This record gives sequence, structure tokens and C-alpha cells, in this order.
Amino acid sequence: MSLLVDLSSSSLDPGYAEAAARRGDGPGGARPRPGPALALGVLAATLLIVIAAVQAHVRAPAAGRTRADLAASVTRQAHAVDALAHEVAGLRAAVGRLRDTELAGTATGAQLSARIRAEEIASGTAAVTGPGVEVTLGDAPGNGATGGGSTRNRVLDRDLQAVVNALWAAGAEAVAVDGQRLTASSAIRQAGDAILINFTPVSGPYRVQAVGDPVAIETAFAASATAGLMRSYSQLYGLRFDYSRETELRLPAAAEETLRYAHPVPSPTARGGHR
Repeated sequence: MSLLVDLSSSSLDPGYAEAAARRGDGPGGARPRPGPALALGVLAATLLIVIAAVQAHVRAPAAGRTRADLAASVTRQAHAVDALAHEVAGLRAAVGRLRDTELAGTATGAQLSARIRAEEIASGTAAVTGPGVEVTLGDAPGNGATGGGSTRNRVLDRDLQAVVNALWAAGAEAVAVDGQRLTASSAIRQAGDAILINFTPVSGPYRVQAVGDPVAIETAFAASATAGLMRSYSQLYGLRFDYSRETELRLPAAAEETLRYAHPVPSPTARGGHR
């Protein structure tokens, strides 16, 4: 408001007024008054500023309500998706139990059931429970307030990618990050400051769980180049990096994948002779 008062009360810039006083006409150096056109221009500019300020003040609550409504809608939809995913997982488990019951009647059926189960675990479409290793990665303490946009004291998508690949190489049978089961088609990507696992945002500290022989996985992972690099990051930049054996881990099933089939490309027909 002080700016509006200055504009309305001081229609002539102080620098111009001082220059006019120095070259004032007649005795006493009387200052020339601004012309009517200049006064009208300043008045019009002041009026425009006042109107813009009033409109911004009126629209601000509406914009805030719109943003809050949008955030609430996103939250509701996310909860609905989670509920549906939980229901789908339950139905898939029920179908699997019925299938195993039907196949268990014969030796051939039992073998087929065991083969299907192994394929489901390998593809990530079945929940897994068992011992393994859990790796925890986290940003440096105080990164949110003092990070200044630096990526050195934050966990990045490539850090999670390296840890996951090292766990697979160490003999993990199934891997999940913050409850997101990884499959052959899973993606770990950075989107601004967020990390997406299977296109779902996850937040730190990030828990990477690997089911398998805990002694073998821990031994091979601890000796890997990735673990050595993460230890260096922890010492240099304060990133959290630790891992431990777990007697029981529960990894959820991944979302059912859409199967894609390869087809042979037809041989091109020769046209126009040989070149």
C-alpha cells in the first residue's frame, strides 16, 4: 500500500523534480508543475495497480481451494487404487490355492503345480516369504534444510539401481523396494526430487529387501563394488547405508504383467531386381 500512496502523492519522480528545481525559471527558482497529461497517466497507472492487487487478493483463496481440492482428490484416488490392488492380490492368491488343490490329486499335477509356483516366484507375480537381507539407504541428515539442491547428500535412482543389481548378482531370489516388487520389466527412475518404482513414488529411507540365503547374499553383497561405493558415499556425504540379515521377509506380488509375444518379421520381397 505504501507504493500506491507514493505513486498517488508523488506524481513526479524525485530526480526529475530536483533537476527542474536547479534549472527553475525566474527569481526563487520556482519548480514547474507537471502537465495534466502526466498526472492523468500516473493516475491511470495507479488505478491499474490497485485493480490488479484487488483481483490477486480475491483470486488467491479460490486458487488455494482448487489446489487443496486437487490434492484431496489425488489422495482419495490413491487410496482407492491401493484398496483395489489389495483386493486383486487376495483374489489371485485364492485362485492359486484352488489351482494347487485341483492339481495335487495326481503326481503329474503336483509337478505342474510346483513348476507354476517356481515360475510365479521368478516372474514376481506371487508373494514371497522367507529369510534374506535388508539394505537401507537414506539421505544425509538435514538434507531437506541444507541440501541446497546438491545431489551428493541425497539417494538417487542410480544408487537404488546399483544396490538392486548387486543383490540380484549376490543370489537374491526376489527383491522389493519399499514394498514395490521388482520384475524383469520394473523401472527405477528419478522424477524431479522423487524416485519412482514401477511408476509409484517412494520415499526415504528406502528399504531394499532381498529374499534368499541370507549368509550367501550378505557375503557376496558386502564384497561387491556397489557396497564399497555406498560405504564411501556414507563416509564422504553422510548418506545412510546399512544392511542386515533377516529371518523373515514378506515381499508382495507384483502387478500382473501384460504378456507380449514376438512374431517373426516376414522376409522382404525382392522388387526391381538386384542392385
